Amino acid sequence: MNRKKILQYSTLGIILLIASLFLWIEGPYVYHPARTSAEVHNKAGTGTVRVHGFFSTKPTPNAVYYKNKVIVLMYHDVQPNPTNIKSLDIAVFKQQLDAMKANGFHWITMEQYADFITKRSPVPNNAVLMTFDDGYETFYKHVFPILEQYHVPATNFLIVDTIGNGKLPGIPKLNWPQVQEMRRSGIDFYSHTYDSHSYGYIRIPGTNKDRTEPRLMGPEDNKTLHRVESNKEYVQRVTNDLALANQILRKEIGNTRDILAFPYGGYSKPVIDICQQLGIQVTFSVKQGINSPGQYIGYRVNAGGMDNNLISLIEYMKRGAPIRTKIKGFTADNIGKPPERL
Repeated sequence: MNRKKILQYSTLGIILLIASLFLWIEGPYVYHPARTSAEVHNKAGTGTVRVHGFFSTKPTPNAVYYKNKVIVLMYHDVQPNPTNIKSLDIAVFKQQLDAMKANGFHWITMEQYADFITKRSPVPNNAVLMTFDDGYETFYKHVFPILEQYHVPATNFLIVDTIGNGKLPGIPKLNWPQVQEMRRSGIDFYSHTYDSHSYGYIRIPGTNKDRTEPRLMGPEDNKTLHRVESNKEYVQRVTNDLALANQILRKEIGNTRDILAFPYGGYSKPVIDICQQLGIQVTFSVKQGINSPGQYIGYRVNAGGMDNNLISLIEYMKRGAPIRTKIKGFTADNIGKPPERL
């Protein structure tokens, strides 16, 4: 290598080193829960300190990232030292709450969100709704105490038939006394269906082919009966399931409005029609984005999982959670009118 190239590479290396040091020293910060000097001496209290981070987010507690919109965060299992890739470590969850608080996000209730969607009621700037799916017992053991500590309202979507069923494989589910206790403390619980949180062989419209899809999405090819459901049977199956889930929730915890999170985000035109007929006021998908008034099928941002990156999450929220795949379907304004084709 000649002296000219050596000089060029050396100069580039020095420039990169200086730039890296500058970003490290002068760059943005992120707030993490950490012990302050007072805590070190007193062994009590909680606090936050500024921590350097090469790709961190600078806390801007007075900034307005979006108005008259709501970001809905989605979680599943949250527990200490998780082993499942879809689970979130409780320590990371607390860091997320600290970061949201430090950056001026405002948590709202499901009641506020539903009124925002259906009545265009006002919400705070930088509004965030916290949602949890599947009704895991870890929500009661690990998440609920932290929500109370941080004064964070939240909603858990229950697979209603699994509540109190201790014989199910996998992560244990909640029981009704736990649900009722949390409901008395302000946590909301709504439907994730009665017993349709699974995949099936779904007949693709206009074909004779099946595809593995969420069971709400179409007529099932029942391998036991050796035939495909008729459209009438499909509609009746989904109607019975959704109606039963809401009936039980009203009985067990006194719900006065019906809200649904579609399992795996799967729905169809007939399912939206059924929701309308049953009076389900708000629904949720798993597509990422931000919600405006009238967004009947809500966007949700996945904030759980072992691979969740705190910095990326907060930055995405600060950018107003740009919609990546537009949802087609009902808005609150056209309920009662023919739905759009999905």
